[in-house]
Amino acid sequence: MFLALTSTEIKISRNLENGIEFSCQMCGECCRGFNEGEVYLYQEDILRLADFINIKGKTGLKDFAKKYLKIVDDSFYWKEPGTEGIKNYRFKTLAFRFTGEDEHCHFLKENKCSVHPARPFQCRSFPFWQMMVSSKKNFDNYTKKCKGLQVLKGKFYTKDEILNWATEEYEIEQKYFLEMKKNNFNIMKVHPYLSKEMLQE
Repeated sequence: MFLALTSTEIKISRNLENGIEFSCQMCGECCRGFNEGEVYLYQEDILRLADFINIKGKTGLKDFAKKYLKIVDDSFYWKEPGTEGIKNYRFKTLAFRFTGEDEHCHFLKENKCSVHPARPFQCRSFPFWQMMVSSKKNFDNYTKKCKGLQVLKGKFYTKDEILNWATEEYEIEQKYFLEMKKNNFNIMKVHPYLSKEMLQE
């Protein structure tokens, strides 16, 4: 869920003001569901992944969607130009379909991402999601689960780099919201390779 913002309005919590070091420790925990949330995917993510695993054409995308994707609920706060009120829109979006008793990502192999060069934006941008960048409480909660946030070593990310990741995330979400809004929130029009069965799951 996102607030309607301009990029300059994204706030950064005090603990990130001076930047941090971060490097994935490859524990695989963030690649497992366990009711920890969804891995959202957008059109660019899907096309990049499909191309990486050599899936081609409309039929290939339909098979890809059926095997790897699910339709989930989403929401976005939006202020119409020229109006004062902000409205919370609820609509459908796409996320990874997990598998196995531990609800792991299909592409997790021996605790490593088998599609790492083509992984979705949400995976690439962790831990600099807007919800974590703007809230020390959220950041601290994820720190309890993520070994990379516990050791804090590796590549150094500046404040500007962190804000850039959070801003890009917001812009991707906003672009998708506006595309859905233009299509009367009909996800089948935005992603025509989805099956009607997926809506009924």
